[in-house]
Amino acid sequence: MTTSHWRRVVACTGLGLVGLLVSTASPVAAAGNQSLHGTFRETAIGARLGYNISGSAKLTISSDTSTAKVNVAGLDESKTYGSHLHNGTCASGGGGHYQNASGPALPPNELWLSSTANPLGGLVPNNGGVAHGDGSSLWAARTDSLTLTNARSIVVHAPGGARIACADLS
Repeated sequence: MTTSHWRRVVACTGLGLVGLLVSTASPVAAAGNQSLHGTFRETAIGARLGYNISGSAKLTISSDTSTAKVNVAGLDESKTYGSHLHNGTCASGGGGHYQNASGPALPPNELWLSSTANPLGGLVPNNGGVAHGDGSSLWAARTDSLTLTNARSIVVHAPGGARIACADLS
């Protein structure tokens, strides 16, 4: 139906403008937020190093922010781990660092997760080897195409940089 046809229907049926706005406003509001989830599994390198990692990841994207949260079990409690968004799937090795724009490979151009107030503080496991971390940015991560410029996974790195766990976001 055309816009002019809807106006005639509203005027004739007494539905009023409120009814029309309610039916058209909801999809627009829902399209502004996106929530992606993933499950951590250790990589081949992580398994070779003796890890048995499990856990969950969540990336929430609004029109102008991104927030990531992770819960990771199976870590060595005596180490601190790096974790951040990557632009590849876990099957492809995670690709490279996801960056908001061309530039430095550090926040605020990248979204890193931390158990501390320091954005590069890393994931710090408790005595049971479980780490909870989060991170946020003042930009909305891209997820809308199949190019390598989109946020596809969250990777956990051992000290020294080895990729020991990955969670695909979908």
